[in-house]
Amino acid sequence: MNLTCHAMSSNINLSTIIKVCIMNDLVKINNGELMTTTKLVADYFGKAHRDVTRALENMDCSPEFRAANYAMSSYTSPQNKVLKCFNVSKDGFYFLAMGFTGSKAAEFKEGFIKAFNQMEKGLLNVDAEMTKLSNQGKEIKQLGSEWSKFGHEINKQKKAHDKSVLKLVDKVQLKLGFEQ
Repeated sequence: MNLTCHAMSSNINLSTIIKVCIMNDLVKINNGELMTTTKLVADYFGKAHRDVTRALENMDCSPEFRAANYAMSSYTSPQNKVLKCFNVSKDGFYFLAMGFTGSKAAEFKEGFIKAFNQMEKGLLNVDAEMTKLSNQGKEIKQLGSEWSKFGHEINKQKKAHDKSVLKLVDKVQLKLGFEQ
């Protein structure tokens, strides 16, 4: 099954975008991490590999980002030549692909934005739920505190009542001539 990023225009999330890209052989899993190469990126977006490599080399990113997300590699061409390319991490891919133009790049960007917005909406919904639950917890704590005060007042009045009952029993016993 060969899906293209056309699928990104439907209602999907970021993990679906990654799955689509994996199915397109754009993204590989290497040592438990998603990665691709500049050669695969060039093929997917219909660009010359040298243009993708040049775009990567001319990117305006920090040296730390570059070191963490791009590593020199090589591939063998159909003419059996070993040519340079770069291994690219997921974050490096996003950074690189966001600079591309053309219909494939536009589809990718639109899908990425849609997925990001869906994730944001989901996180905002979770945040709203967390706020609601937190407020309910505070209300319950406040009610518990009020009930505790009420319970202490009832206990205090019960003790005073019991004391009054005992005094009355003592009075009645004295009047009836009973001694304790």
